Amino acid sequence: MSPEICESCDLLVHSGLVLTVDRTNTVLHDGAIAVTKRHICAIGSTADLKARFRAKDTFDAKGGIVHPGFIDAHIHVSQYTSRSVLPLMSGKSITMGDWKAALTPEDEHASAMLAAVDYLRAGYTGFVDPGTIFEPDAVAAVADTAGIRIWLTDPYVADAVTLSVFDRELELVSPGFLARWPKSTDAALKRLGSQLYRNRNKDALARAFIGIYGDGTATDALWNAALTFAREQGVQFQEHRGYDPIEQLEEEAKTGRSIVGQLKDAGALGRDVTFIHMNLVHQDDVAVLGDTGTGVVWCPFQQMRAMGTRRAEPRMVELARAGATVAVGTDIPRNLNFDALGSVAVCNAAALGVPLQAGELLRMRTIGGAMSVGADNEVGSLEAGKRADFVVREPASSEALGLDPFAEAAVVGLTRSPALTVINGEIVLQHGQLLRIDQGEAAFTARMSVKGLLTRTGIAA
Repeated sequence: MSPEICESCDLLVHSGLVLTVDRTNTVLHDGAIAVTKRHICAIGSTADLKARFRAKDTFDAKGGIVHPGFIDAHIHVSQYTSRSVLPLMSGKSITMGDWKAALTPEDEHASAMLAAVDYLRAGYTGFVDPGTIFEPDAVAAVADTAGIRIWLTDPYVADAVTLSVFDRELELVSPGFLARWPKSTDAALKRLGSQLYRNRNKDALARAFIGIYGDGTATDALWNAALTFAREQGVQFQEHRGYDPIEQLEEEAKTGRSIVGQLKDAGALGRDVTFIHMNLVHQDDVAVLGDTGTGVVWCPFQQMRAMGTRRAEPRMVELARAGATVAVGTDIPRNLNFDALGSVAVCNAAALGVPLQAGELLRMRTIGGAMSVGADNEVGSLEAGKRADFVVREPASSEALGLDPFAEAAVVGLTRSPALTVINGEIVLQHGQLLRIDQGEAAFTARMSVKGLLTRTGIAA
């Protein structure tokens, strides 16, 4: 094809080992991606796309792995700066609830910005907060500043919240924290849908869904209203469920039915519904969740903690193989960095005796994350027409041995930051350098936020 009749594109990434994560897990061993504005306009062999396109900018992947950006399907991002504070609370009458009660919009912004720095350096292009941001605007602003995708929902939607609901997790709550929750069903309903206006701008990096806190904190009236409203609006419904298997077993003993069976009878399962944790799934319920394609967010570290109760029945690998949508989230990353999440998931599965294949894990960390918020028609895989969200790994990284690209991409943590990260068609990181964020400034601001919180909570004078 002569230069005169070449198509134009804004960016051509070529000579990469492209893991598309499409329906058939297509792998292009000398692949290329052409980007025009915010979308992938073509994907194919390097030879074909170089002949077809005249690019304004090119990037040579030099054989490095190219994959859809990871999506953290569940993180309480306002608590990112609290990762090392728990030991300081030991022996004091101060809990994480007091920390959360003291959060200001500036604290939430600082925490999310620090998380964004670490996400981008670990191969992520987006994250999901389940409704635990008091001031969503403070966190949504990080999307535009950092260039990262953020999915969020209304803050703390619940109407049955008391200290007794958290009697097994008292270290997570405090009276001051619970005072910031809705005081009634009407108050909770007024919060519902407050963030959906973000979806009017199809190019916005901050988008919204409907979520309630769940796990015993919602009346039937609120629960049904939220699910109905989500379906009316055509957005995903999310809820915490099965965090503590003991609570679920007690509920099932009262009703004589499994929780999943009750949800099926209520018509509350399907691809438009995502439950977070689900640390207790009975064998008979695997097919029910699989047949309906219901979403489940697997938080591996928290699940291993639940396994310590000897009551948990986690079946994440079986669920994925049965047809359920399984995504992976960090929850609260106090014990791991983002790039270690794949390794923790593999260890979790191995402990349960159902080994997880690396290709399955890559799908959970990419298209699974997108499906958990109903965004899989836009992101999560590398296909023409989808948003250009992808990562190019450094070919000289120590994990890049050219053996199993799925394991090297999804399981082994990054030893070097990506060579290139593109989000919504824009390069936001190149050879480990953040292009839209001052990493030092983000760290300094986070430290100042933590210093203020330590004083306000009484942890430090």
